[in-house]
Amino acid sequence: MDQAVFQALTDTLSADTNTRLSAELRLKELKVNPEFPISLVRLALARECNISQRHSAAVLLKSYVDTQWSEKSDKFQGPEPPAETKVVVREMVLTGLSDPTSRIRSSCAYVVSKIAHHDWPEQWTNLLDVLVHHLKNGSADEVHGSMRVLAEFVNKDITHVQLPLVAPVLFPELLRILVSEQVYSHATRSRCASIFRNAVEMLYTIKEEHPEAVKTYLTPIIGQWNEAFIAILNKRTADIPEVEVGEWGLKTEILKCINLSIQGFPKLMAPYLLPVLGAVWQDVLHLRPRYISEQVNSNDSAGESFQDSDGETIGFESLLFVQFEFIQMACRRRKLTQSAFIGEDGKSGILPELVWNTLNYMQMTDDQAESWVSDPNQFIADEEDDSYSFNVRIAAEDLLMTLVDNFESETLSALNLSVKQEASSSLNEKANGNVNWWKAQESSLLAVGLFAGDISETMKSGAQTPVDVGALFDHVVLGNLSEHDFPFLQGRSFVFASQFASILPGNLASQYVSAAVEAILKSPSAVVKVSALRALNNFNQYLNKQHIAPYQRSILQGVAPMMEITTEETLSLILRTIISTTKIDEQVVAEFESTLGPLVLDSWAKYPADHLITMDIMDLFDTLAANQYIYPALNARALPVLVNMISNENPDKARVSSAVDLLKSLVQGGSSPLPPNYVAQFFHNFMSVLLTTDDRDVLQSGQECLTIVVQKDVQQVAEWRDAASGKTGLELTIQFIAKLLDPSQTESAALFVGDLISKLIKKGGDLVSPILPDLLNAVTLRLAEAKLPTFIQPLVMVFAQLCLNQHEVVINFLSGLNVNGRNGLDIVMSAWLANHADFTGLYNQKVSAVALTKIFMSGDSRVASVQVNGDLIVPKSSRIVTRSRAKSTPDQFTITTVPVKIIRLLSTDLTNKIEEEEDQAAESDYDDEDGDDDWEDEDDGSRNKEFSLLSDILDGNGLDIDGDDEEAEADPDILADPIYQLNMKNYLVDFFRQCVQQNSPAFVQSIGELSDVEKRTLSSLLEN
Repeated sequence: MDQAVFQALTDTLSADTNTRLSAELRLKELKVNPEFPISLVRLALARECNISQRHSAAVLLKSYVDTQWSEKSDKFQGPEPPAETKVVVREMVLTGLSDPTSRIRSSCAYVVSKIAHHDWPEQWTNLLDVLVHHLKNGSADEVHGSMRVLAEFVNKDITHVQLPLVAPVLFPELLRILVSEQVYSHATRSRCASIFRNAVEMLYTIKEEHPEAVKTYLTPIIGQWNEAFIAILNKRTADIPEVEVGEWGLKTEILKCINLSIQGFPKLMAPYLLPVLGAVWQDVLHLRPRYISEQVNSNDSAGESFQDSDGETIGFESLLFVQFEFIQMACRRRKLTQSAFIGEDGKSGILPELVWNTLNYMQMTDDQAESWVSDPNQFIADEEDDSYSFNVRIAAEDLLMTLVDNFESETLSALNLSVKQEASSSLNEKANGNVNWWKAQESSLLAVGLFAGDISETMKSGAQTPVDVGALFDHVVLGNLSEHDFPFLQGRSFVFASQFASILPGNLASQYVSAAVEAILKSPSAVVKVSALRALNNFNQYLNKQHIAPYQRSILQGVAPMMEITTEETLSLILRTIISTTKIDEQVVAEFESTLGPLVLDSWAKYPADHLITMDIMDLFDTLAANQYIYPALNARALPVLVNMISNENPDKARVSSAVDLLKSLVQGGSSPLPPNYVAQFFHNFMSVLLTTDDRDVLQSGQECLTIVVQKDVQQVAEWRDAASGKTGLELTIQFIAKLLDPSQTESAALFVGDLISKLIKKGGDLVSPILPDLLNAVTLRLAEAKLPTFIQPLVMVFAQLCLNQHEVVINFLSGLNVNGRNGLDIVMSAWLANHADFTGLYNQKVSAVALTKIFMSGDSRVASVQVNGDLIVPKSSRIVTRSRAKSTPDQFTITTVPVKIIRLLSTDLTNKIEEEEDQAAESDYDDEDGDDDWEDEDDGSRNKEFSLLSDILDGNGLDIDGDDEEAEADPDILADPIYQLNMKNYLVDFFRQCVQQNSPAFVQSIGELSDVEKRTLSSLLEN
């Protein structure tokens, strides 16, 4: 068997294709033989064979274990070897951990760890003993091989169940190896830290469920490990590159472990924070000159770095990342570290020097400059705030922002001194002929620009700011605008000026805008052009239009043609610049329709798969379509293109959906009513697609577009008749609505059908009256089974809108409706009241609340008899609720009547409105400075302290009280509705006062079920 396998493996290395293919087939045949894996191990360990043959055997053995060792494997193909074969393979492959050849040793370690995943501890009871024996008594090769196994072992296979078997024997040996610097290599010692980190991570994940594991296995030893870590971190070897690089790798692994330990076990790590900070700080100082000389000011790749056997890059950049991360963690724990950062008892802290060093680390490297000059797209991608790139420059920016977050005034004062120092020294370097003099100024402007918003607000308030921005403008920025030989400095100066645009005097503002426009028109450097584009975006955002309007034509002349010759990253920036520029003076924009119209349509056709670019293109199209001066020409150009694209013959449904969205923009920009025969130009293709497609995106876009068409000119829709079917546009619209309301249609595909129906009822009037009962019947039928709140809301709003003026008619209709044995009033009110509190959009919330007051005040006994869900019943069991248990035991609610539920909901609405007004009056801003109170509280290190819930962003909850609403901008009907202008607090107070005066039995019963807080709130309001 050994010979057959050996020959087949040898032939797989043949240069002859036929020989190689035959050998591969032969190996497939041999794989089913129980002796096959034993032969592979023998060949892999046979030192008399050449390394290529041995490595081939090892690789094939790895594949065999993945696909045939155990039927529990995700990759299992079979057949599984017999138990006696497994015993032999397990014992043999362990000897490979001491093989002198690293490739073979690593392959054997992989095989051992894979087999252990399936067989330990039940079938391979002595594995841990063997590995620990290797650590204690083995050669350097055995230790290395065993460590490779243990790294996988601890990471993937050890749980709290096996921890008692592993921790007492493994951790002491790992610590012994870690501190034995004269015996073991840096790589082996690094793996000790890595294994310990994996163990810490595992304990962190189980600490809530098994807190005793932390007390038993981590607390007693954390001090020993940290003392060893600190000793290693304080050691620095110079002038021996191999040793230095090894130290960097070891320190990197140690700091990864320390950072994770701080995050998971902050109290245990508290005593070691300052000693670690001291060691890390010394390394940051020690590495800075080397980073400047080897990375910032040299492009000859002189820096020592390499990849270890796991593919991890080892070099001082990797070390700097974890060092900066640690410093950020330390400065967030101010109770423990404030003395180190800002000093105490007359002793200065490290903060001033740390800020200066951080500026140095923020300097652009030669490699970055070279890359960005050759590829402006990469320059944009790397320098965006939300860049996916990560490098020392970005890591230093994050560190500086964290320092400001936690020691704001001290850090900004230190930044001001550092910037002045860099400005002065850079000018000296320039005078001495140093070609890299500009880098310190560029990083200084970058650093100050990070805080432009807060600094500008402080200056506008008249308060003193620690950073002398005026001096920077006078002595650095203005002069840099003419540094044409240093495009990155020139470009950064443009961006810096625009970041502070809101505080620029009028004459300076115009001067900087003019310079940015000139750069776009004349600069030969793509870097400068890109920076000028960024500057113009900021100028458009922060400056009064009067400072930009004189340059609007020049901006469009310079920027628009760039769309034709650019690629994705740059195009997005160009589009944003054009969008903001086209909003300055619409009449000026009309002069450029012959340029902008073709460009926007060509770009839309060129980037069908790029979602972000498509969004920018559609934003520009929206802006142009809303411009009445450009609309006629744009419509004449775009409508035929879109109609041709909206076709059943077009297989690209994403493009069809996008075309429908653009059509919606065109319709929305048109007059109301639409021009004669406008609908006829697109309605055949449009409705043919909507009535036949099942594509969700096309259906959603179609609903939104059709809603706008109905709003603009429902009469033209009703009068248009399809030549093929003979049906009117209104009939086809009803047919489309019926398709969406059919229970077979997914709720996500029919998400906006409720809005379409509401608009059709509102605008259709007598045209819709004959079919209104059937329409409402269909809505009720679909509402009975609806699940998604975003789908339920617009369906409920159909009835809410009708209830505003015809609540008695609605109640009569629903009371007489039977849907599968269930009363229509029961269906609608149950869905309505279950979701009212979560309705989104200010206008919808008001309509729902007002409609509910109408229903309550009707006093209709049919409404009072309907029972709905009340409060959630919280189970008293202390058992953990799993997903499966939650499915088998759904939420339980108390049962109440519709009037009681309405009063509770409206009482909550009133309470919320009062609290919102109080919050606004107090102008209370959340202050994240409370981190001092408990050093375990840590932010996530993100670039923005303030955040919004994703649901608020998506659903539009973040609205001012009775203020402007985005939905109103798109729908003039909403703006014209008196309900939109309604002050809900006053309205609800009047409603409850009227209820008290009438003192109806329904109101008395409802008040009795309110909480004490709700009762007190209502009482205090009604007394005033």
